[in-house]
Amino acid sequence: MIGASTSFYGYYGETIEEKVKKLINIFKGANIQPYIQIGAGKNNTEYNKLVKKLNAYRKNAQVVFTIHQSIWLPADDFYINIASSDKQVKESSINCIKKNIDFARDIGTRNISFHGGYATDKLSQTHEFAPLDSHNSITYEEAYNNSINSLEILKDYAGKEIKLSIENFNYRPERRYLYSQVNDFEKLPKDIGVILNIGHLYYTEKKLKINSYTDEMIDSVRNRIHEMHINDNDGTEDLHKLVGKGDIPIRDIIKKVSKGRDTPHLIIEAHKSRHEYSDNDLIENILELNRISKV
Repeated sequence: MIGASTSFYGYYGETIEEKVKKLINIFKGANIQPYIQIGAGKNNTEYNKLVKKLNAYRKNAQVVFTIHQSIWLPADDFYINIASSDKQVKESSINCIKKNIDFARDIGTRNISFHGGYATDKLSQTHEFAPLDSHNSITYEEAYNNSINSLEILKDYAGKEIKLSIENFNYRPERRYLYSQVNDFEKLPKDIGVILNIGHLYYTEKKLKINSYTDEMIDSVRNRIHEMHINDNDGTEDLHKLVGKGDIPIRDIIKKVSKGRDTPHLIIEAHKSRHEYSDNDLIENILELNRISKV
């Protein structure tokens, strides 16, 4: 399926419910069944009311939902880090994802994805779309041990019916990102999947100057990929542009991932205000991604 993330409308501002409603209209404009990822953002709607509204959308508009990160945070400035060595941060991060798992069950979705963590205890951000800043760094070994421990807890909580995936990060040692290199994914517990972000793939390939990086990463995680984040950039930064607005060979990457298996769900994760896109731009991009994914 071709999908789009609520992050198209930013992380703050409108409610999740309003963003979902707008995306339903986008998919109607493209004459394609709505596949909507509820991405990171601030939720201003009471839980039961939001669940009731989303289930009505699911019934009336045939929406299929998926979830990325969490809208259930203990504070507006809290950032999820399941790899933290700070006990409170780690427990709060796990609880955010557990809330997502409950949310998934209540709105009838099976796929949840999130970030595998950072080699730091705490994170902050100066403004929307700015990079996360790391505070109180810890060793990568400690961070991966924390991340894996958290993933095992979450896997047990999710059971068999909810699929959990972590996202491949950019290679950003200065920001202490985890899960950006091929051998990092060998650490993942069994049954934890991957949401493959092709913008991160392309940026990392250019950053590392390893031309085989994308192919090696795809070969390593192909059978774990449940969904893909589709966005474009020029290789110098993680820009989250629409398909065709950068230099990424998107069609070729989708073909490589789909070799010997079904094509994963493709979710456009672009930023409207950051690039001054219109809703019509997203409609056209959904149609373009639908076209190139079938070639």
